[in-house]
Amino acid sequence: MAQLASRIDSGLYPPGEKIPSSAQLCEEFGVSRTVIREAVTSLKVGGRVITRQGDGVYVTGKDTKTLNFEISRIDDIRSAMQILELRLGVEMQSVALAATRRTPEALAEIARAYDHLESLQSEDAEIEAQADFEFHLAIAKATRNPHFPRFLQAVVGEISFDLVLKHRQSARTYQTYLKKINKEHAVILAAITQGDAKAAKNALALHLEESLNRYRAMLDEPASTEIAE
Repeated sequence: MAQLASRIDSGLYPPGEKIPSSAQLCEEFGVSRTVIREAVTSLKVGGRVITRQGDGVYVTGKDTKTLNFEISRIDDIRSAMQILELRLGVEMQSVALAATRRTPEALAEIARAYDHLESLQSEDAEIEAQADFEFHLAIAKATRNPHFPRFLQAVVGEISFDLVLKHRQSARTYQTYLKKINKEHAVILAAITQGDAKAAKNALALHLEESLNRYRAMLDEPASTEIAE
């Protein structure tokens, strides 16, 4: 729900303030608890709010203005496809720059994010999505261009729609799915470590385009066949 993010951006819910309970938001907006939960999940993954155990959800501080994208709910396949197309465009350049500009410290951060995702034991889609995002964010930071991580952080709420959707769809084959994406992440990490920009772009394209083509097939649209040159 874009209304919650808008209230945070406008200052109606200022930093440090507790937002209304799910029951109150359901009544106010006339929507189900599922809709509210997905909206709060998006805000949490984006770092806009935090949960204090037993106390509720609070707004975090933001030093920069986020980009305001209004997209459909998580179960809208076209919106998920559009966000994935955006990620592919930005992150193809991100991994290439990371491969040519990486430092030992940046590589260590990417490796830590990879290890965290690989060792994850939770089957919670929100936790999986955040760990997945942190891996890609570490790569963006390795570009040494601050606009890449800032952009991803600004649109993480929108990116999380696609991530959570993919992780939820994988529930019945959880271990197989995680093993597959971890292998793809390992190939990306190896290419960046070796300083091979072309291999990094190819690995990233293969990682994201399978999901992208699955969405396009659902919508009866042509599949993507482009791989980095």
